[in-house]
Amino acid sequence: ACGGCSGSPISGVSVAGPIFTIPAYTMDQGRASIGFGTAYINSGRLSSSQVNKVLRSRTHSDDNYGGLNSSFFATYGVTDKLNLLATMPYRINYDFHEIHEGSFERQGNSIGFGDLILLSKYKYFSRLTSQAALISGIKFPTGDSHVIADTGERFEARNQPGTGSFDPMIGLAFSKQLKSVALDSSVLYTLSTEGAQNTTTGDRVNIALGMSYPINHSHSDQFHHEHEHGSDKSSLEKLFPEHLLGQHLTWDLILESVGRWEEKPEIDGIKDPNHGGFTVFVYPGLRMTINKSVVCNLNIGLPVLQALNGEQGGTDFQMFFGMATAL
Repeated sequence: ACGGCSGSPISGVSVAGPIFTIPAYTMDQGRASIGFGTAYINSGRLSSSQVNKVLRSRTHSDDNYGGLNSSFFATYGVTDKLNLLATMPYRINYDFHEIHEGSFERQGNSIGFGDLILLSKYKYFSRLTSQAALISGIKFPTGDSHVIADTGERFEARNQPGTGSFDPMIGLAFSKQLKSVALDSSVLYTLSTEGAQNTTTGDRVNIALGMSYPINHSHSDQFHHEHEHGSDKSSLEKLFPEHLLGQHLTWDLILESVGRWEEKPEIDGIKDPNHGGFTVFVYPGLRMTINKSVVCNLNIGLPVLQALNGEQGGTDFQMFFGMATAL
């Protein structure tokens, strides 16, 4: 219902490869990247019949109009096989409605810094065109968890920018380079612990699949785009300029599918029936790389499956833009 308040643990700003899927390949020792990304999330509202159903059952549910969730990140190559990633989000979520104990309230906006995430990625397998990596990390309770609603009361924990909990993460990533297409997949499990307001927001699992197709360059090195000059250009290559305003450009088409399962949150030991569930989004996207150094990512997220618990508004669509550069 929060429209992504807790959000994805990885902001979608890759220097190469997919946008949201975590690739298995790593930056070389001593190399680094920094970036910024922002996602607009258009949330669905509870219908009149859903609101009446929750009011009659005297259970809890909420929805919001949407959100603008941004993240800053930095990645560093400790070794050729071990990378560290830090992500700091800032969340603006608009116009909350809450149904609680038979009453309907307009709560306004929840705005503030989210929780700092530190991740490590260790590439334990690399052979020819295939790579695999182990992901681990933790979310720290650094975010705002005392934002006050228009009603004068504190937003509930799952609708705060920060949850107030330490949440460990563990996962795997696998990447495969084919002749002209890069395939990536990742799974990341987040173990939710009790945080602010005696609330456990619920465990989460992110499963992602990504495919990247280079239009006018090769993927011989995921962090350097080598231009392919030729006299015969395909019709697709002709649509994307190699040079613009004196800048050298390369392009990638990206298609990703992301599935997210969320456990029902637990408040004072009681499970909340109208939250959590399983959603699947498809993200068609585009990457533009400027002078082999600055990366711009754009995609749109369309829901293809929303199997939500109880009465929820869901999500209508998402839009993401991000920029990153390797140092």
